[in-house]
Amino acid sequence: MGYSDIAIVIATFFGPIAAVQAQKWLEAGRAKQERQRSIFRTLMSTRAARLSAQHVEALNSIPIEFYGRKDIINSWKSLLDHFTAPDTTTDAWVTQYSNLFVSLMHRMAQHLGYDFSEVEIKNDVYWPKAHGAILSDQEQIRRGLADMFAGKFAIPMDIKSIPATAQAIQEQDAIRQALLTWLKGEGAVTVELKGPNKPAE
Repeated sequence: MGYSDIAIVIATFFGPIAAVQAQKWLEAGRAKQERQRSIFRTLMSTRAARLSAQHVEALNSIPIEFYGRKDIINSWKSLLDHFTAPDTTTDAWVTQYSNLFVSLMHRMAQHLGYDFSEVEIKNDVYWPKAHGAILSDQEQIRRGLADMFAGKFAIPMDIKSIPATAQAIQEQDAIRQALLTWLKGEGAVTVELKGPNKPAE
């Protein structure tokens, strides 16, 4: 058997195996890219609602599904580091957060083949004002309840009236008048003293 015959045997034997393995690699690559696209779609569709559970979950999936993409991972780490800033309510913090998020999304878009500019990612989003008002009210209610249960403040109460029947009102007024008369010494309280019961013979 010559070298050519041996080569034919090897190709015949390993050819199908290599083809199957290559098919598996291709399928794994496509599945991974689809997961990456799903993360990108979620972040794009929720970029105006960044406190939503879907948005947070998608952000936390980036280091897993984009593992090996150093530019994307580094951009994600910069955003994550910004979350630990001491004051997250200032305008400067919000502006920097927006810039870091847009930069991350732009890198992901380039990797996935989407032709989105940073300006499009930042501005091309629909967010009704009513949704913002609802989220603001919900956050205020949440904070208020948390402070109340923590004992930081109490709910002020002002009783305007207590429902009562005319008879109950008359009885309460009679009791009030009797107490005032007694406290002024103008009346006496009848007291009946009873001795111990006589033991049975």
